[in-house]
Amino acid sequence: MLFSEALAQLKARVPVYRKGWEPQDGYLTLMPGMTHVWKIVLQPAPNAGNYIFSVADLEGDDWDVYNEPKAVVEAAVEEKAAEAA
Repeated sequence: MLFSEALAQLKARVPVYRKGWEPQDGYLTLMPGMTHVWKIVLQPAPNAGNYIFSVADLEGDDWDVYNEPKAVVEAAVEEKAAEAA
């Protein structure tokens, strides 16, 4: 998708990334109540910071919706189930 489409996704609170990024490069999100785009990196340890877009980012057509890895989602579901028990 084009950057303009990725921006629309961010405004809808849908995280995005560029297909050329490695998994450890993370994803971008717009957090509630904030006006800047944040980059979330999960490896080697969770971290977040403001993201500065490059010209290549703005011209890129390889943007896509970021889907949380299944293992992370499954672990969260198992943790909530254990808490409820």
